[in-house]
Amino acid sequence: MNSYKNFLAGGLNLSAFLFFALCLAVPSGYSYGSAMLALLAIAGCWQKAPREVLSRETKILLASLFLTGLLWTAALDRAWSGAGMAYGAKYALAALSLWVLSQRGLAAGAVIWGVAAGAVGALAVAAYQYLVLHWNKAQGFTNAIQYGGIAMYLGIAAWAMALLGRWRWPQRVALGLCGACGVLAALLSESRGSWVTMPLLLAALWLMAWRNGYRRIASVAILAMLVGGAALVLPAYKKFEQRADTAVQEARNYLAEPQKYAETSIGQRLEQWRLAIHLIEERPVTGWGLEGYVRAKQTMVDKGAAHPSVMDYGHAHNEILDMWVKRGMAGLAILLFFYAAPLYAFWPTPSRLARADAAQQPRLLALRAAASLLPLAYFGFGWTQVFFAHNSGQMFYIFSLAAFWGAICALDRTGARTSGR
Repeated sequence: MNSYKNFLAGGLNLSAFLFFALCLAVPSGYSYGSAMLALLAIAGCWQKAPREVLSRETKILLASLFLTGLLWTAALDRAWSGAGMAYGAKYALAALSLWVLSQRGLAAGAVIWGVAAGAVGALAVAAYQYLVLHWNKAQGFTNAIQYGGIAMYLGIAAWAMALLGRWRWPQRVALGLCGACGVLAALLSESRGSWVTMPLLLAALWLMAWRNGYRRIASVAILAMLVGGAALVLPAYKKFEQRADTAVQEARNYLAEPQKYAETSIGQRLEQWRLAIHLIEERPVTGWGLEGYVRAKQTMVDKGAAHPSVMDYGHAHNEILDMWVKRGMAGLAILLFFYAAPLYAFWPTPSRLARADAAQQPRLLALRAAASLLPLAYFGFGWTQVFFAHNSGQMFYIFSLAAFWGAICALDRTGARTSGR
């Protein structure tokens, strides 16, 4: 029995590490570690684990996964479709993994160094596509927006853990360099949505550091991160400046002549947003449904009230507007809960950090900070892209919740064991 228990613990730790490390480095990389986590979680149900009362935070996280999974499974006019059932299965497996890991725990190092390795893997792919294949922008094995967003998150999360973990200097430098790899990979993707989210993540990181006793170094560290990010941009400054200028010009052109400039990158988004807001005003409570949204868009195009380019995408290029226009107020409320629940559960407070043994509290702070950045990152990315409309966006989010929570719960219990001696 002990050998099986050790096998299970080692397998879960390896799965968590591979989930983050491979998420952008290989095609469908997020699937391998998550599949291993889910299978081992199922196997863990057969082996008796310590029975612990579920914490309030665990219940909230499970509720967010259940409600969102149900929303994707029973999606109004495509209720209980094959695609919906597939989404529901993913959420169910993620919820099971989160529950099992909350009971069994994960080694903090598996998650911390998995995130760092994931950032390095992202840059390896970006460098190959950018320097060897001579692509205009790196896009990994998904698309540039999804790839750039996740790479940016991995980079900032690694920086957060380098700042707050109280590591020895070699480890801190290693985490910092790994974080820089993720940020550079995001810059090479030329995904402007990831760029504009970076200040939000750094501001949240500064707040968490400031409120948890890192007042002397919080501002200096964030400034250093900003300078480091700027330094990464310098080698290709003109190209990044051109991308920013293009975005501003496209927005101006669209506002001046919407029908003429609705097919540009920014114009497409603005046209989708305008149309979604118009349709929301007509059905703010119930929404239009997935099929109904497509028909309503086509009707607007036929009447000349929207540019035909809006039919090129099945979503509104904005997570909140897309959920609201398709699933109404109920869907919007669940989406906001899906952001808020992890942020509430993960956010580091002195009382939560006190649950761990004193020696482990810096690691717990680092993990909680990195985990708290995840829903904030997705909230920021969602303003210009519907991350949850893509399998990569869904899988990375829901299994990251499970992995982070497993490591956090394990560190929480170190304090309980110490106080029990």
